[in-house]
Amino acid sequence: METTKIFEEEDVVIVGAGIAGLATALGLHRLGVRSLVLESSDSLRVTGFALGIWENAWKALDAVGVGDILRHKHIHLYGNVTTSLITGQQLATMSFRDKGKLELRSVRRKLLLEALGNELPNSTIRYMSKVVAIEESGFFKILHLVDGTTIKTKVLIGCDGINSVVAKWLGFKEASYTGRYGIRGFAELENNHSFEPMLMQFYGKGFRAGVVPCHEKGVYWFFTWTPATQDKELMENPAKLKQYVLNKLENMPSNVISIIEKTDLDAFHSAPLRYRHPWELIMGNISKGNVCVAGDALHPMTPDLGQGGCSALEDGVVLARCLAEALSKKQKEEEKYKRIEQGLKKYAKERRWRCIDLITTAYIAGVIQQADSKFVTFFRDKILAPLLAGQLFKKSGFDCGAGIAGLTTSLGLHRLGIESLVLESSDSLRVGGFALTVWENAWKALDVVGVGTILRHQHLQLHGNVTTSLVMGQQTSTTSFMDNKGKYGAREVRCIGRNLLLEALANELPNGTIRYMSKVVAIEESGFSKILHLVDGTTIKTKVLIGCDGVNSVVAKWLGFKEASYTGRYATRGYAELKTTHNLEPMFMQYFGKGFRAGAIPCDEKSVYWFFTWTPINQDKELAQDPAKLKQYVLNKLEKMPSDVKHFIENTELDAFQSAPLRHRHPWELMMGNISKGNVCVAGDALHPMTPDLGQGGCSALEDGVVLARCLAEAFSKKPKEEEEEEEEYKRIEEGFKKYAKERRWRCIDLIIANYFVGSIQESGSKLVNFFRDKILATYLASQLLKKSNFDCGKLKNSP
Repeated sequence: METTKIFEEEDVVIVGAGIAGLATALGLHRLGVRSLVLESSDSLRVTGFALGIWENAWKALDAVGVGDILRHKHIHLYGNVTTSLITGQQLATMSFRDKGKLELRSVRRKLLLEALGNELPNSTIRYMSKVVAIEESGFFKILHLVDGTTIKTKVLIGCDGINSVVAKWLGFKEASYTGRYGIRGFAELENNHSFEPMLMQFYGKGFRAGVVPCHEKGVYWFFTWTPATQDKELMENPAKLKQYVLNKLENMPSNVISIIEKTDLDAFHSAPLRYRHPWELIMGNISKGNVCVAGDALHPMTPDLGQGGCSALEDGVVLARCLAEALSKKQKEEEKYKRIEQGLKKYAKERRWRCIDLITTAYIAGVIQQADSKFVTFFRDKILAPLLAGQLFKKSGFDCGAGIAGLTTSLGLHRLGIESLVLESSDSLRVGGFALTVWENAWKALDVVGVGTILRHQHLQLHGNVTTSLVMGQQTSTTSFMDNKGKYGAREVRCIGRNLLLEALANELPNGTIRYMSKVVAIEESGFSKILHLVDGTTIKTKVLIGCDGVNSVVAKWLGFKEASYTGRYATRGYAELKTTHNLEPMFMQYFGKGFRAGAIPCDEKSVYWFFTWTPINQDKELAQDPAKLKQYVLNKLEKMPSDVKHFIENTELDAFQSAPLRHRHPWELMMGNISKGNVCVAGDALHPMTPDLGQGGCSALEDGVVLARCLAEAFSKKPKEEEEEEEEYKRIEEGFKKYAKERRWRCIDLIIANYFVGSIQESGSKLVNFFRDKILATYLASQLLKKSNFDCGKLKNSP
């Protein structure tokens, strides 16, 4: 009898309903992308009983929205205790409370998979669906299932474990056997176990064991060793295997060994420990076209750091984010394929070295922990135990965010002989917004940090401002930037490419100052230091923390600031790069209409930056997701704009459009809030998000950088007495930040208020307000551009 072939078509297929597969599917679901998960078994795979969920994995679980579901079912562990069964002595203790309140719980694998699976829409997981072959078909992949079903998919993600079909298709070899075995067990008791909530590890001669309470009546345990040839026969006989483990652990405390004795034979699991050689990940294809791998299909590793499942959760979140970005826009098949390919390459770039690091470290730690050599076990027990048990803290860091404020502060500090580490969450410098107008106050700041001249040579100097009413069809004001006799004198104004500004700042910094793909997710206090937790699990200890991490700042939130408030307005920005000279006068051209404001500014001879701000009604907000419709909406609104200016909007490519809601911080938050607290402060958009109506957002961030570098350098300029060093240095930093906050508070409040009111008038939809704007207030509004840029942030060093 022939098998009936069924042909199906899907956008995203994930092979494997393990941790990585379900985390990826749920991440995509949270971002509005549907996927199909193919699982070869008839139910969720729960091999292994339990796993340690460390801080990095809790962040991933919180990101997909199931962290709290699992927290309520498992004990929060307070620390780790390591004991040598050779010497009978405790080798190391580590408190997770002291290590930045590290979160660790031993979580039932079944409950973890169910928590992820239950949040997915019905029919997302299809059981008894084993993939046996993969073939290419244009921009698609064709999957052949064992039951004869054929599925055509735009994206294929292999989360199919250590024997992955997808990894094999990408060119990876089978995972290598380490020569070691692992036994895992789970004891469910009738009464409470009375263990302290601790990870208890035991080192012996040629083996390692551990016991971890999961909840009040459930305890997970493990045993790893290098079996001799005759030992391998034990794997087929659970009773003999259990006795073998008990014999090896005879020196273990009786209350702990009783847990293994009470474990039922069907609650044992034994398997060889396998891993992927690090050089395979260095040279291999994590992704290829529209195919990639995650979890054990990508990075099988030994369990010695407890990071196998944790890193699979990380994979899921990163992969969902990168793929959702690629699928966020409707496009032709070839364009979509290219975007998917780029998204998966981004995922591969972000995960490659993280996985290599984990595989390598886990392997080395395992070799030392499970050593059979008397020489190695002596060093393990006498010297290396605290290192193996603890986390390494790196004493560095100042800035969090490689935007304008972060780079300016870092460069200012560098000029004053103070090195810093800049953590940037993206994989490159952030250039959202295309360009910005740099006014006189910002040029003073750029000259102070030594990059002004570099940027002047690349951009036109603007001669003035011209404002036109599209309601009246008349010019309403002109302002010269070159008039020495005017109230504010001659002013230097240029429209600068944001990428060129950031590159100019970054290129002056020492190599290694900026660390990309370093997203801070939590901040903890530790004496006179702050501890930063990064999304990849890295922990950094720093004497000074400066948040320049933008409008959604983690540091500002830690200081007590609320999220920036939505003003009800949106901004669309674009950048037209031409093949020939644009022939525009070097002027800042503004246009006011009924309910909107627009502008066009030449940056250099062949490029023009333009903007459009408006107050959308509900249906207009959907335009932000469709660049073609958005472009047409803007052109319709600007139908009365001079054709030679409108021409640049018409010639702007769709990928050179950007639309975003306009947000600001309420002035009273800055009046009452903490700009600094101890050795922490904020700058740039993290401190003073504002509307763009006076063009001072980026300019004031440059001011922040200079003032902050000066105040902080003064705090570091004097060496306190040795016995008081740490506390005295902390107090100096605190005073330096208070001085910075005092200097910047009212300047920022003034700019936020002025921007908000100027924008409300310029973009008014009221006929009465428009009449006053065009007939009476036009010159006053234009003068505010010069008035608010008439500011000097000072030098890096105060004069003696």
